[in-house]
Amino acid sequence: MSYVLHLWRHPVPVSSEDARATLHDLRQQLSFSPDAAAGQLLEAIASALPPEGAPEDYWTEIPEPDPFALVQSLSPDVAELEAVLPVIERVARQLGWVIFDPQSGEVHTPSGRVMGPGGSAAAVADVPVPPDLDTSPSARSRWVQQSLEPLFVQRGWRKVRGEFWFKKKLPVGEALVYSDMVRDTLHHGVWIRLALPSHLQSALNSDGGPAFRVSLQHFAQTHRLPFTYLEPPALFQKQAGGVIYELPMGSADSAATRRDELAALYDRAVLDWLDRLHSLEDLDRWANRVPDEECPFVGLRQLSDYRLLNYHPDLLVAAAVNAPDFEQRALERYAMYEADAFGRGLLPQMHELLAVCGLHIVRR
Repeated sequence: MSYVLHLWRHPVPVSSEDARATLHDLRQQLSFSPDAAAGQLLEAIASALPPEGAPEDYWTEIPEPDPFALVQSLSPDVAELEAVLPVIERVARQLGWVIFDPQSGEVHTPSGRVMGPGGSAAAVADVPVPPDLDTSPSARSRWVQQSLEPLFVQRGWRKVRGEFWFKKKLPVGEALVYSDMVRDTLHHGVWIRLALPSHLQSALNSDGGPAFRVSLQHFAQTHRLPFTYLEPPALFQKQAGGVIYELPMGSADSAATRRDELAALYDRAVLDWLDRLHSLEDLDRWANRVPDEECPFVGLRQLSDYRLLNYHPDLLVAAAVNAPDFEQRALERYAMYEADAFGRGLLPQMHELLAVCGLHIVRR
């Protein structure tokens, strides 16, 4: 009898059924550049196995890393599953890999969650429906926040008052969930304020920015989850640097729908991803190193004039980790602004930011 496990890094599936579909999709793809992560994974597993056994004792086929494959498949010996499976699960969790076990249908995510074929429901609170839920916008906002509270609190978030619902200290800074009820629309977004080295602190403004704005739409599309929001107005009417999602919430029914959509989106995608941001190098990778379609931030990769509304957290984090291409990226960004009539008006702020980062550009 053979046994097989499939491992990949992203996307993180939201159910057993999603894992099967994701596995099928990833098997149709190849990376165009070798990835050392597969070798690191297998080396870590091999070094963590009990030393008294030889490699061939633990595997029906000794695994070899494929640096061009998006999925790594392992075949542990059935007689050694009790020894091998805990090692694979522990190492995969530490290194940020998903495990899919097609025999049981179980999915192990990097956050430590295990989902079986029956799926797992988001942990929302059963909050009593207030009598004015259908008529009061503020009642709808409070009800959704109270419903989502246990989902956040059990992951170490803190409920706060005012325009932010929840916040959490991360190794890379502070994550905040913004929400503001404006008539029948809930303005909603997730920000990451950076914890920068001391020599870059003066680049931060009084609000703790520039901050990364997390693209909830990206996570909804990646994980095949519903996420309903109103299309934003023209970009020049928006605050520079970020999109606040406008969620329709004009009735009790729509509030319940928004609650369910947000619960699934946070529980199955966004909060797990935020918990995997262990260093500014992780942020730099997501902001500057992944392909455009994998970038989970708003306002960094859009191929439009909206790029001119970026407050440059991507450049700041590149400077913070001493990225070798920081100067090249900064000069390219400066040239893009300089060539645009609107962008030229933003050059003084960019001069100040780049000077803090140690790059002094002589104005023409």
